[in-house]
Amino acid sequence: MTRFSPDRFPPGFFDLPQGAGETLPLEIIARWRRSDQTRQAALEILGPHTLRGTLVASDSAGLTRLTRERPLIEILAMLSHPKEIIHAFGRAIGGRGVGVWAADNTEMFYDATISAERVLGMLRAAMARMARECEAGIGMAVHTGEFYELGAGVYGRDADRIELVAEEHTTAGELVITGEVARALGAAHPFSLSARADLAGEFGEILRVTDGPELTGLEATDTQYPAPFPQDFSTGLGKYARTRRDSVMPRQAYEDLAVVLIVREAEDRDVPEVAVLNDLALTAAMKRIGTELLRDVHGAEIKNSGLLGIYTFPECRDALAFARAFRTALDAQGIRCRIGIDYGPVLRFELAPGSHDIAGSAVNIASKLAEDVGDFGKIQISDVVAQRAGARRERPTLTFKVSGVELRAYDL
Repeated sequence: MTRFSPDRFPPGFFDLPQGAGETLPLEIIARWRRSDQTRQAALEILGPHTLRGTLVASDSAGLTRLTRERPLIEILAMLSHPKEIIHAFGRAIGGRGVGVWAADNTEMFYDATISAERVLGMLRAAMARMARECEAGIGMAVHTGEFYELGAGVYGRDADRIELVAEEHTTAGELVITGEVARALGAAHPFSLSARADLAGEFGEILRVTDGPELTGLEATDTQYPAPFPQDFSTGLGKYARTRRDSVMPRQAYEDLAVVLIVREAEDRDVPEVAVLNDLALTAAMKRIGTELLRDVHGAEIKNSGLLGIYTFPECRDALAFARAFRTALDAQGIRCRIGIDYGPVLRFELAPGSHDIAGSAVNIASKLAEDVGDFGKIQISDVVAQRAGARRERPTLTFKVSGVELRAYDL
């Protein structure tokens, strides 16, 4: 694992050009770098940004298969409606959306004054409505703990835990809670729970909510979730999702691009508060590395947040050259990464100056290659990237299935 230390890295390693921190809390990172980097210093810096309460994360199921079967605009509209429901029901009991929601996942926060029983009752009602009205399947995970809201995201050990459970270990229509939530419910709660024993070793106690009351009488009207798209496009998606009229479908040009998704290894978690700030500093370093490398190739940064960086290129050869150079730059500082690259039609959006997002099958496949099947130190490229980049392909390094779709990949 990496271990942050200012004297370990070369001068300027964490410096960013002016205007590069629209989504990164650069003042907090700078304050951390100037501190003695003890747990006490971390607590003082994080104190004003600490949230205590319940975080609910969701993720869609079967997205890889859907992106190969249906037009992307249709899929985004299909995913928009459940997000509207999640936001509207959550706001109705006093929750709020946190971060910028990606095309396929959400996060809502409920402060400590909102009981766990009320949150679960609301979620049961929201999921019942999604089951009636939505085509996309959504899995949800709930945890009560301590989180840090910094820049455009929520960080910390508790946030990492519940996000990963939602993204990797829930199925369509499934609602799971941590042991902390179960204990907050008390002994006489009205919900039926069953243990997810398969997750206990990695995540501690995780339980599936199989039955229980649905909260009624909610004024679930605030559907304006933190969209990863410009407002006009998001509004059009919502209208199209509800009406299916082509006349209200939002217009956005597709681009055939290579998508490079880089996942850096996490900081040591022995002192969680320190790890949060170390990871932020290393995210800034990744942004600086990407900015410098992009000067030599025709490509663009989409986002850099947490452990993840996403970049796009018109040509697969440039994407591969960039990925190799990025890996080399991190290797030089003893930081390992996993990289996935795929190519295909995507939609790119500028949310604000310096803030972007992207959607499409190539993003999902690159993510699977880097995050699910990739190894640290390896670049995993899809079959189409190998062909277009002229990379050597005697046989696939691995074949795997995602949402029933068989994929092939090659190690570099």
